[in-house]
Order: sequence, then C-alpha cells, then structure tokens
Amino acid sequence: MKVDPVTARYVDALFGLATRQGLLSQIEGEIKKLASALDQPGAAAVVFHPGKDAAVRRAYLNGALEGASDTFRNFVDLLFDKHRDEVLMDLGEAFRQRLLREEGIVEGIVESARPLGSGELAELTVALGERLGKQVRLANTVSEGLIAGVRVIVDNKMVDSSVAGRFDDLKRRMMDAALPSLN
Repeated sequence: MKVDPVTARYVDALFGLATRQGLLSQIEGEIKKLASALDQPGAAAVVFHPGKDAAVRRAYLNGALEGASDTFRNFVDLLFDKHRDEVLMDLGEAFRQRLLREEGIVEGIVESARPLGSGELAELTVALGERLGKQVRLANTVSEGLIAGVRVIVDNKMVDSSVAGRFDDLKRRMMDAALPSLN
C-alpha cells in the first residue's frame, strides 16, 4: 500500500520522537490498538465524519487511547488540532512500513501463472535481496494473465521475467533496431 505524503511526514515525525524517547515498541503497540479500534464496524463513520464535532470524534477514540503514552496522546490531539485526523486512517500501515524501512526490509509481490512453492519463493527472495542489498519479503499472487514466468514488484521496481514481458522486450528491441540500407 502506498502511503500519502502527509501521512508519511507525520509518521516520520512520530517515529523520530518515539525513537529519541525510547518508546518505539510502546508507540507501535498503541498504534496497533488504535488501528484495531478504527477497523471496528462504524468507527470510521464516526471518527472521520466531517459533519461531526471534533470533540465527539476525539471522545470516540478515548477507549483506544486509554493507557497510551503522553507522546501518542499528544500526537493524536495534534492531528485533530491541525485538521489532519485523516492521517489516522493509514497510520498503522504507514508506521509498519516505516519500521520495515528502518530495519532495511522491503516487501514485494511475485505474480506468477501458478502458485510458487516455498523453495522457489525463497530462491527469488535471496536473489532479489542480494541484488537490492536489502532484506526482501515476498508474497505470491497468481495472475491468470501470465502464461509462464514471473513478474516481481519490489522497492518501486518491477522485474518482468514472464513470457509476455520477454516478448514485449524483444518487440521493443526489434522496433528500435536500425535497418540495413538496401543500396
């Protein structure tokens, strides 16, 4: 999932503050608790409804913020004060991605014509990790549009080793090739 720039900036700030204060794991748990509360049916309709009073929307989150650190409570209050409460929608995923980035881990998707075995996935993971210089985590999805081969999307890069991708590459190279003159 792509994180919007505003959410990314707020998460970076919270991450830095939590790191400096030695509260990183505690803040991570508090974010998970809040994200879980926001995933409850009807929660988003209350918290993110533009017509509801901000005090009502904040009060709805009191249960999820119970026992939370002052740092995290202040962060949530700041979001409401700055009318940036929409950051809370993707806060859990954005913080998780920030943690992975800090650990040098990237996630990706392997599209294949059939489900890959754990050994095949492990081989791809190791090869890509060496190529990128990072630890890679891959998930496999089956794409019925592929005849054979794989298409890997990781770290904003795509490696297309599918039959269709190879044909497209061949076609592109043939179209770009200079033709000999007939004279």
